[in-house]
Amino acid sequence: MTSSSESRQDVGASLPGRSIQGSGSPTRATWPAYRVGLLLLAIWALIFSVLAWSSWQAIERYERHANEQVEQRTRLVALMQATLIDSELDAIDRDLRVVRERLIQRLDEPASQHARTMESSLDANALVRDLWWLNESGAPVATRRRAADLPIDPAGEAFFRVHVEAPARRAGDPAFLSQPIDAGDTRLMAMSRALLDANGTFHGVLVAYIDLAAMAALLDRVTASERLVSLLAHRQGGLLLDRADPTVPSETLLDWLRADDPAQPVGRFPGVSGGHAFQYALARPTGWPLDVVAAEDLSLLSSRLAANANDHHWRLLIWAVVSGLLLLLVGWLFTRRASALEQVAISERRLAASHRRNAAIIEAMPDLLFTMDTEGRILDFEPGDGIPLLAEPETFLGRTVADVLPPDLAELTLSVIERTLASGEVQTYQYHLDFDGSRHYYEGRCSPLTEASVLILIIDITARKQAENALEWAATHDALTRLPNRRLFLDRLHLAVNEFHRYGGIGFCLLYLDLNGFKAVNDGFGHAVGDQLLQQVAERLREQMRSADSVARLSGDEFVVMVSHANRAEARVVVDKLREEVGRPYALDQGEARVSVSIGVACCPEDGRSAEALMQAADADMYRQKRER
Repeated sequence: MTSSSESRQDVGASLPGRSIQGSGSPTRATWPAYRVGLLLLAIWALIFSVLAWSSWQAIERYERHANEQVEQRTRLVALMQATLIDSELDAIDRDLRVVRERLIQRLDEPASQHARTMESSLDANALVRDLWWLNESGAPVATRRRAADLPIDPAGEAFFRVHVEAPARRAGDPAFLSQPIDAGDTRLMAMSRALLDANGTFHGVLVAYIDLAAMAALLDRVTASERLVSLLAHRQGGLLLDRADPTVPSETLLDWLRADDPAQPVGRFPGVSGGHAFQYALARPTGWPLDVVAAEDLSLLSSRLAANANDHHWRLLIWAVVSGLLLLLVGWLFTRRASALEQVAISERRLAASHRRNAAIIEAMPDLLFTMDTEGRILDFEPGDGIPLLAEPETFLGRTVADVLPPDLAELTLSVIERTLASGEVQTYQYHLDFDGSRHYYEGRCSPLTEASVLILIIDITARKQAENALEWAATHDALTRLPNRRLFLDRLHLAVNEFHRYGGIGFCLLYLDLNGFKAVNDGFGHAVGDQLLQQVAERLREQMRSADSVARLSGDEFVVMVSHANRAEARVVVDKLREEVGRPYALDQGEARVSVSIGVACCPEDGRSAEALMQAADADMYRQKRER
């Protein structure tokens, strides 16, 4: 390599107007003006070409991204609406079967008793307008509201005829979902099931009338944009819900739906409002003859794409003018180059001194220090005292983090490097490694060096992390039984309640446990034996619970269990199992002991729709059992 001064002389000698000393008289190497002009013009043409290509790429990326957003938005809305409808209809059908079983068991009771049975049915579902039991001729036997206030003649409706005129359909016991029914000012949809006893005798039809206006209000909650055009149609052709743009007749969407290929769930079709195109998405609820369509008018997108392209064209023109002006300054910059090279030489000497100082600081540091590029390649490193390397030191240089680190840690390191170079700020991250039979924790601090390299400092924080973990565990667990304490359990309970309110579906049940006979053991054998008994009870409860369930100790001899995704009948099975398990003898240091348990049950949403209400209901049920015992 040549020295910096020699390099500056060689480069400077090639500049226009630079004097070249030789054996004879001084000569001056100059370029004619037209050559300089042609050179500057060529540079400007190259710059303009690059800017034009970049602008074209940016316009294309924006258009592709915008179209993907519209497609994703329509697909997501259609899927969310179909999922919501599927969930609501399944819930109504499930409750309809429960009501049917109750009526079958009470066929001999008077009609007034049947009305009371149906009166409280399906109240939790706001979509159900009314519930009727129809005899074989279509006359109401009993209704939920005790009065057939809907102007509907069931005998002439398809949902009644399909059960009366098709005995084979009764045997299959399917639910039937009707096309829309106009009941005065109300549009309804009927879900019906045949009322058959154990002998297969037909006792009429049980039908739930679903309010389509309430269903429309429910679907509006998941509509992503007011620009969306959506509808809900029966596959036999009936239009159930129409949330269309007033410029687009719903009949147009319905005709398209009937003619559409079901194998194409997304795509575009022409509209009727000024020839606008529409992006659509089709979704179908599982098990129900319904179609959900979400579409969006692309006219606004087209105007945005045109505005974006126009903006890029203006910017390209501005950059072309600016770059031309900048090239005019090149001659003046050449005159400044000599002084700039001198400043570079001074900076290099200062940089060398700074480098020596930094090297001394690095050698004195006890921590690991790495220099890496954008691909995670190790350019340089300094091993620290007491922090082991995952490979031999001589094998580190030139290798990437994917070669020397576990896959998950390598991926984390690359993402931190990317964030550091993008933001230009220090990024801190933590990770752990298992070796020598224990877990060690480390903290990495990534600082930008250049546009393509970073400096990563690794610090051992094992002692601090272990202390933090111990404090966190002690704050959320019972030290005696090692079960979650009241605070952690209530957090999980609030989370379960929030998830139920958000997603619905099957609820969950709380079991409130209180040991019977524990005080006698505790007073007779001492507190140490009582603690031993509580530990064994906790272990038995833990072994009987599923991984999705939660068990915790509230205080003293009181425990609580949350059985997830379970109804009251399933919770009762768990209660019987826990009573049997807790009631088995306990081998204690002072001898054998027996205790029993009183268990209160509260289920969401039947006994409460908040954490406090469920806890109070389970506690009250437990004390009721204690009093009865």
